[in-house]
Amino acid sequence: MEDLLDLIPLKSSEEDFARESQSLELLDLGSEWDVVHAALTGGDGDAGSVAHLPVTGGTLLGRTETEIVVCLSLDQVRAAADFTAALDRREQVGRHLDVLADVHGGEISQRFAAHLVHVLGALSDFYAAAAAGGDAVVKAIYS
Repeated sequence: MEDLLDLIPLKSSEEDFARESQSLELLDLGSEWDVVHAALTGGDGDAGSVAHLPVTGGTLLGRTETEIVVCLSLDQVRAAADFTAALDRREQVGRHLDVLADVHGGEISQRFAAHLVHVLGALSDFYAAAAAGGDAVVKAIYS
């Protein structure tokens, strides 16, 4: 598991991290990952729904004390790409403001809501690029 985590370019090298992010090889949701997940799922606990794929869904590869590593197959990447491409991102955030506030721990400002709309766009671009490239996706979720 540690070997797999070593392959994921984390923020220890800002230059590598920026290059990987710009090429859509890497997407970092940062500490907001749970809010982004809530924007997609609306708090729906059905882990089998397509809304869970982009952030937390996939097959468990393993875990450490601080990370959970999951993988999306090519079919799951395509499903995540199709799902995120079809979203009306503004409507998605607006519809789930109560759930977002609960997860965020306070009211969602207009500025933060606009940021979430942008993040959902970046997530959609990431999955579209992965699907177009025929790539699987490995995710590290920090707990």
